[in-house]
Amino acid sequence: TDEQTLLPAGGFGYIVTRDGTTLSANVVLPGPAEEGPYPTVVEYSGYAPSNPDDAAFAQLYTTQGFAYVGVNMRGTGCSGGSYRFFETVQSLDGYDVIEAVAAQPWVLDHEVGMVGISYPGISQLFVAATQPPSLNSITPLSVIDDSFRSTLYPGGILNTGFAVEWT
Repeated sequence: TDEQTLLPAGGFGYIVTRDGTTLSANVVLPGPAEEGPYPTVVEYSGYAPSNPDDAAFAQLYTTQGFAYVGVNMRGTGCSGGSYRFFETVQSLDGYDVIEAVAAQPWVLDHEVGMVGISYPGISQLFVAATQPPSLNSITPLSVIDDSFRSTLYPGGILNTGFAVEWT
């Protein structure tokens, strides 16, 4: 949006979506912002990518020279709004996230890629379908095509573990 504020050049901040919802974001740079711009990846998830106390996944990228931005979907972590499993607004928010991150001065060529495993892997597919102009790549890992058959009822047997609550 036009009212978008800059994210911190390292640290916790918020991205404002088109409907005014604030999404929490944690920026981890591989070095000082003034030594950038840096190639940048975004993890967009309902888990905890914006938690500043859990930077293990971010470190995989920053040690290779990438800036990492972990963004929590609406209704999760410190993000505003309410969460619903793979709802359409998650894709639209993802578009806004990509464009907001790409506009940051420390982002190389103002283009970003997406990273993530499982739900954040699947979310890449939905966000990419919205065709954000600044999204240059996705790397979806451990994705599924049918959460009912592959997760809730694998092999026709009810998965009473995490799958019941997750689906």
